[in-house]
Amino acid sequence: MIVFYRVTPASVVFFRDPRPFIAGEHNLARLQFPPRVTPFLGALRTKFLELKAKDEGKNVSELVKDKEIDEQLKSISICWFSMLKDDEPLLPMPVDAFVTWKELPPARFVTSGENFSKAPLLVSKTQEEIKKSASYLTLEGFRKYQSGLRPSKSDFLSIEDLWKFENRVGLTLTPEAKTSERSKFYRITVARPKRGVGFLVGIEVEDKFWPKIPASFTTRLGGEGHIAVWERVDDFAKAEPKDIRFKELVALSHIPIKKVNSSKEIKISNWCIGKLDILGGWDYKNQRPKPLVKALAPGASVVAQGYTSAYEIKFNGFGFQVLKDYLFSIEGDKPFLAKFSPELGEPNSLFIVKN
Repeated sequence: MIVFYRVTPASVVFFRDPRPFIAGEHNLARLQFPPRVTPFLGALRTKFLELKAKDEGKNVSELVKDKEIDEQLKSISICWFSMLKDDEPLLPMPVDAFVTWKELPPARFVTSGENFSKAPLLVSKTQEEIKKSASYLTLEGFRKYQSGLRPSKSDFLSIEDLWKFENRVGLTLTPEAKTSERSKFYRITVARPKRGVGFLVGIEVEDKFWPKIPASFTTRLGGEGHIAVWERVDDFAKAEPKDIRFKELVALSHIPIKKVNSSKEIKISNWCIGKLDILGGWDYKNQRPKPLVKALAPGASVVAQGYTSAYEIKFNGFGFQVLKDYLFSIEGDKPFLAKFSPELGEPNSLFIVKN
């Protein structure tokens, strides 16, 4: 079963990046925005545990000890993740819309066969101006991008159009220092959604595991214990699996970079990746942080031809094809996409087909 939820923070949200932070030892906790998929997946799985515990008349601590719970939690995954404004999904600005592929440093540009060159769609502003003023595209704007046309001015939205960022100061009290004079301060940055702004999350679950999917519920989301409201939307979003061929992909979420040996590989002939982010996670079994990994940021573009199973997702007449759970890997100087099964604490990765 695939269902979509509108996720609206009740006040603010804080998604800390995975770099180590201990209040009192460090004075700055950095915000990672746009967020990873992981906090949303963790919130869903926690809700699943709460519902299942209630359904079986157990407490959550008893349920977690069940050996079958791992597979049941893994059955919950995310097949769509985007910003949402006034019930319209917003897609990350593709990097190759404003960066000429040949302008990337040699270490981050790969080509094979004939010389491959593409001119950016947006050339009236500098790259920095575009990055600041156009972080997201409307559905109509992304459709134009897919067709090789320049999106209209009204198709662009910046991150400042959607969120307000506020600095907060925290105080660390310890047994040795219980007064503010002896304690240490630390600073965080939280994101407050503007009117009508939130997230759209498409989740896939196995009916036999999920007790009952509620139409609306609340969860804690991100750090600092902030609350978000989840509301099911059935009127404008639909999805179904299908097999497709593709030539070019745009990252809808963060795409992990790992060295893997996989028989299901898709060779990349060109890439335009913009910046890299760092991802982290929590090792559910060993109760410790997972090793940090680099990842392509949303909007990264790759040229790769393949045939695979995908999701056909439609929003009010706009159709998109989405690939799930591919990571980015390099063998020597040859990059490729490899199919993988995320462990608990790892995010689903999502590519949207351009062609």
